[in-house]
Amino acid sequence: MNFKNYILPISILVLVTLGVWVFWKVLLYLVVSLILFLIGSPLVSYIRKFKIGKKHVGDGIASAVTLAVIFAILSSFFILILPPLIAEVEFMSKLNFYDVIHNILNLYPALDTLVSKLGSEEALRIAINEQFNTIFNFDNVSFIVNNFFEYLAGFLGSLFCVLFITFFFLKDKRTVSNVILLISPQKYEVAIKDIMRTSKKMLSSYFIGLTIDVIIVGALAGIGLWAFGIKNALIIAVMAGLFNVVPYLGPIITLCFALFMGVSGCIELEQYDLISSTITKIVGTLLTINILDAVFIQPYIFSNTVKAHPLEIFIVILMAGTVGGIVGMVVAIPVYTLIRITAKEFLSHFKFFKKLTENIPE
Repeated sequence: MNFKNYILPISILVLVTLGVWVFWKVLLYLVVSLILFLIGSPLVSYIRKFKIGKKHVGDGIASAVTLAVIFAILSSFFILILPPLIAEVEFMSKLNFYDVIHNILNLYPALDTLVSKLGSEEALRIAINEQFNTIFNFDNVSFIVNNFFEYLAGFLGSLFCVLFITFFFLKDKRTVSNVILLISPQKYEVAIKDIMRTSKKMLSSYFIGLTIDVIIVGALAGIGLWAFGIKNALIIAVMAGLFNVVPYLGPIITLCFALFMGVSGCIELEQYDLISSTITKIVGTLLTINILDAVFIQPYIFSNTVKAHPLEIFIVILMAGTVGGIVGMVVAIPVYTLIRITAKEFLSHFKFFKKLTENIPE
């Protein structure tokens, strides 16, 4: 075996791995910007059809308008969530948890009997006070206050980098393709161009479909919870939509968050007798929406964007979750789509890959 033939590939792999490890934050900016580019690219093309006088709207203006729309949508989520969420945290920080639990136990005798087996009411009070003091002690509050502006500055800096990169991606759509072609072997240029063309089309459709799915799930959750008179329905709806991008685990996280917000709303209004019915309404509403989403909405999006069977997607997500956790589950479908598109170009002579990629358009 001639090891000299492997020196260059191994060296390149080591350098790429080292580069990713050192510049992971820059790579993250590029990935987020690329996703926003895929989502906003159709809107740029649409805006360019309009005319100012006798000339069509330029790439710069179309890109700026698209970026402004994306920024406005993202900002609206924070505007909707933060004020009521801060008010809820402030209320919880001033709450006497012992009195709350005492009132709940008096209202639900069966629960009182269950808790009494764990210890006396005095022991429960001491345990609650200890936990409360641990969570809301002065050191934790001081740490948050002292580091708030540091975190805020870091977030705003990252946001500026992402928006800046996204603007130039949208303004010159050939930027990404030119960079990829620059580092690609010349004999594979035609195949690489086909991969990029198909990837852009399919991934753009996927992310747009996923965005629509987020809006639909959030809207249904908001309407359903508002109709049942659940306090904090708006916050829960926004979180339901956002966490829906996390396959399978997202709805569970949303449910836990919704139960916390719904029950805290009952406590704030001192409607302890409504806690049981509030829990039932929240669980019923979110469970119904998640079933509708899993059975009808998401399969339609996946089958029409990434051209893959729902069972195939389910297995891929499970495998990705095993390897990469929640992050792996989130990126599973886009990465799997890229792998299938690449396999169609280079490995279609194998029967397995030919069958796996037969639904991918030419």
